[in-house]
Amino acid sequence: MTRKIIHALVAAALLWSAAFDASAQDVICVTDYGAEPGSRNDVCPSVRMALEAARGRDNVVIRFPKGRYDFYPEFSGTSRPTGIDIFKHSNLTIDGDGSEFVFHGMMQVAKVDSSSNVTFRNFSVDWDRPLMSQAEIVKAEGSYLDVKIDREKYPYVIRDRKIRFIGEGWEFGIDTVYSNLYRPDTKEIVYNTWDHPLGHITDEDVEQLPGGVVRFHGKVRTDVEPGLIVPFYHKRYAVVGFRFQNSKDLFLKDITVYHVQSHGLLGERCENITMDNFNMTANEAKGRVFSIVADASHFINCKGVITVRNCCHTGQGDDFINVHGRNARIVKVLDPKTVETMKDGRYTTPGDTLWLISHATAQREYERIVDDIAFEYDERGRVSACRMTFTEPLPPEVDNTWFTENKTWSAGLVMQNCRILKRHRARGILFTTPKPVVIENCYFNTAGTAILIEGDMDYWFESGANTDVLIRNNIFDNCLTSGCKTGDRWEWGDAVITITPSHRPQSSGAPAYHRNIRIEDNEFRVFDVPLVRARSVDGLRFTGNKIVRTYDYKPYTWFRDSFVLDGCRNVIIRDNALDEEYRTRTIWTEHMKRSDVLSRGFEVKIN
Repeated sequence: MTRKIIHALVAAALLWSAAFDASAQDVICVTDYGAEPGSRNDVCPSVRMALEAARGRDNVVIRFPKGRYDFYPEFSGTSRPTGIDIFKHSNLTIDGDGSEFVFHGMMQVAKVDSSSNVTFRNFSVDWDRPLMSQAEIVKAEGSYLDVKIDREKYPYVIRDRKIRFIGEGWEFGIDTVYSNLYRPDTKEIVYNTWDHPLGHITDEDVEQLPGGVVRFHGKVRTDVEPGLIVPFYHKRYAVVGFRFQNSKDLFLKDITVYHVQSHGLLGERCENITMDNFNMTANEAKGRVFSIVADASHFINCKGVITVRNCCHTGQGDDFINVHGRNARIVKVLDPKTVETMKDGRYTTPGDTLWLISHATAQREYERIVDDIAFEYDERGRVSACRMTFTEPLPPEVDNTWFTENKTWSAGLVMQNCRILKRHRARGILFTTPKPVVIENCYFNTAGTAILIEGDMDYWFESGANTDVLIRNNIFDNCLTSGCKTGDRWEWGDAVITITPSHRPQSSGAPAYHRNIRIEDNEFRVFDVPLVRARSVDGLRFTGNKIVRTYDYKPYTWFRDSFVLDGCRNVIIRDNALDEEYRTRTIWTEHMKRSDVLSRGFEVKIN
């Protein structure tokens, strides 16, 4: 049988299978439960009835015939108002049929809890009045800042000489923590700017001027160009868009999210999540440079594989993706089998296997299985501490300097054919996980570092020393336009790829934290020197890459070496194609021996 015939048979079988699946699906239309597309009436009651009708039925599609559907918050006890609330469902699809889902007030788009095989597809998400506003810079004169605000899109009042923005059921000022600057033509973060570039002037006294101009009185930089756009954040972490918890096999396909009020997607203790053409995008038709308030997607203590394909995000307030576990510090050893940990232990349940990690070495020294767990709560009902009992006694050296990490709930990551741009603040992608990671065929053009690999026990407590990372066949195009200029922690990365766990080696013999990170067959188009900064990696390979020197931006970074390595072991840097114009070819090392680096084309400097 020829290969052509085989391909034809396979294609026919797939088409038959798809047709069979479609015919086997049980379709429920929200319009059968009172929803009226285009009416701007609240669709939430119809969605609740459709979900209840789907309960106990198999392979159900809840369909929204194409149109606009409006979701309004309804408060019930302490639960967050949610547009599509899925609890204990299986084999369920939410199909928007190309509809617009428009939300109002403070609410979640969707929540999935204790469910399996749930799909969302074919719709867009937006707010008519988002939880952000924006302004155009008119003039910065040192003692005042003039901005123009479209009051119809972003209603506000000036009360007691302070500006307050008005939404649906909310009124907030400006949180100055970010307030980044964007170019009006490219919608990109302005070169060499970071968070709150205007300082805290928006906290100062305000005056309304003619022509829709608002004047903030106070000290401000005078080099801020007229015409630049500044988004105003009113809350940093308000309400997640899609929240997935305790669920398995979740899919998001062909969805555009123009706005949500915190993370676009937050996954916690879920297994297997796939995003395909699931995009968080600034609604340029409405003149916005912003989309969502925080990370596009964030995954904590998931397992299986997080799969991201064909996605492009713009305008979000934080990173493209972050996949990690939790380092929960042991506060106290209560008895030979029981410890109290900080609140990050809340992602643990009985039966989970935990690693016990020495803070001194950052190594996973022992494993223990959780037999029982109890939680303490603060006055707001949030977990403040965890008490864990293990099935076996603890090693005698474990004390309040050690940490726990959940081995059972660790996810792999596959990311393919995505675009990560400098049209959002901060870095590109972040991941710390012991499971395999593959990043391939992506295009990076980021404001900060393109890929950040950390793992920390001192601030965010995001765990997951990597053991198997492959970064291949990607393009890194003029990344790091807002990287580290001075070495400040809150600037956005030291090199195109930055690997900086909080663990700092103290000698050339110290064991490494991360392992087996391969950077192969990529193209780096760079205007500055740094390619990779890596701390505490055993088995770092940089091979088969192409380095092209560009002149689109001025060099500025504080590192002046191609590679900056600290406490790394078994490093191979060779077989790379170097542009003649890329003239700085050095490897700076610390806490390393010369034998730790096998290099061709770069000079090794031992410090």
